[in-house]
Amino acid sequence: MRAVPTLIVRNIGALVTCDPRRGDAPGVVHDAVLIAAGGTITYAGPSDGATVPALTADVVDIDAHGAAVIPGFVDAHSHITWLGERSEEYAERARGVSYEEIGRRGGGIGATVRSTAAGTVAEIRHAAAARARRMIECGTTTVEVKSGYGLALDAEMRQLDAAIEVGHEEDLPDVVATYLPLHAPPGGDREALLDEVCRAGVRAAATRASFCDVFCEDGAFTVDECRRVLVAAREAGLGVKVHAEQRSHSGGAQLAAALHAASADHLEHGTDEDFRALAGAAVAAVILPGAALVLGGPPPPGRRLLEAGATVAVATDCNPGSCYSESMPLMVSLAVATAGMTPAQALVAATAGGAAALRLEDRGMLRAGLRCDAVILATPRWLDIGYHLGANLAETVIRAGLVVAGGEPQAAGDDLSEP
Repeated sequence: MRAVPTLIVRNIGALVTCDPRRGDAPGVVHDAVLIAAGGTITYAGPSDGATVPALTADVVDIDAHGAAVIPGFVDAHSHITWLGERSEEYAERARGVSYEEIGRRGGGIGATVRSTAAGTVAEIRHAAAARARRMIECGTTTVEVKSGYGLALDAEMRQLDAAIEVGHEEDLPDVVATYLPLHAPPGGDREALLDEVCRAGVRAAATRASFCDVFCEDGAFTVDECRRVLVAAREAGLGVKVHAEQRSHSGGAQLAAALHAASADHLEHGTDEDFRALAGAAVAAVILPGAALVLGGPPPPGRRLLEAGATVAVATDCNPGSCYSESMPLMVSLAVATAGMTPAQALVAATAGGAAALRLEDRGMLRAGLRCDAVILATPRWLDIGYHLGANLAETVIRAGLVVAGGEPQAAGDDLSEP
């Protein structure tokens, strides 16, 4: 483990704090400096008034050349611990075959389960690390990683162990592991699966994961089955989450509200009553615009959730079936284009909102006392995150005070300036 030096990022054109204490979202401070010591922010604000440490040999001094600096993205929903591939399914869906029909033929989640369940921890870790590398190069400094492609207890634990190993790599995103035992319906006895999960699975997962998640959906698992598992998980010390209202209106959002879950995710088929219930129960709402786009369902209800008073997060849902993308900047763009969110709302949802969905109070904003996760952009305009569709504008990525991707920024925005 490298020693964490004092870090100074000076000549910041726009410090995008995503901090509500800084006024209107996303809390921009112009002509700013960011200072951190031991991986923790000690100052984030105007250059005037900043006490800048002396430039000794153990200080990393970065000139942002007028670029914008944003918090590291917090991707609060991903499934990157998989083996195998499903590109042929993507082609089939383009020919008009439904997601549900592919599943009935033995494809879909079940196909990935068959590939992943046979894998070793090392094999799964290797595949997941390659995806995590692409994530951090796009500016993601924290990612939630779910199991769910094992079904059998040992296979699920191998996924969680692989996710944890990825998170231990200091040049990859920090990992929050989530146990997802109810993902694909079992080919055999459902009651046996539920019994194993509630008796042994949640206890084994509690030594590895922070949360337990369930796929509450027609054709997957019922509200009662999901409630049974989540109650057992909570008793074992795990936080709870729900895949809710993705392909149909299943009742998952109301279940999440009743259990005061950390988050309810997807929500394309949710109602305004559902959204008010989530807001009232302080359940974060995670929208996944890439998956909604690929599957061709209703658009993500970003604006409706905000109007209901809910905390909204934007995440990739990186997975082999419905959204093979590691790019949080792309998801910010899609949240603006398809979910009715402003660029400021989408950026806050991809940073502070993601932290709220994972109940992480030490990141997601650039504020003194919080962890120093930051991205120096290749542009002075933070709006380019949503506006420049599909571009990776992360010039330098800082995770816990260490530069982990990119290097010393060049003069910002030269390649993006108007002719």
